Amino acid sequence: MELNSAQRDMLISMTSKKMGVPKEQLTRELQAGTFDRLLGTLPKDDQKRLTAALSNPATAQAVLSSPQAKALIQKIFGGK
Repeated sequence: MELNSAQRDMLISMTSKKMGVPKEQLTRELQAGTFDRLLGTLPKDDQKRLTAALSNPATAQAVLSSPQAKALIQKIFGGK
């Protein structure tokens, strides 16, 4: 499932507010592929799993295509 730019911006805005990080800074970190701030908020086992999933494009796509991810994305974006 590919997010359009408006959905991506909304997700980044929501995440930046939740994490207390300026949107621009979070955007730069995501574009640079540095997820240290996000990873630091997770338990060690979850950090390892997320790092492994994000480092493999096929795995990342499979995760985003899962029914759970699709349901979460629909919930976040109001079924759009």
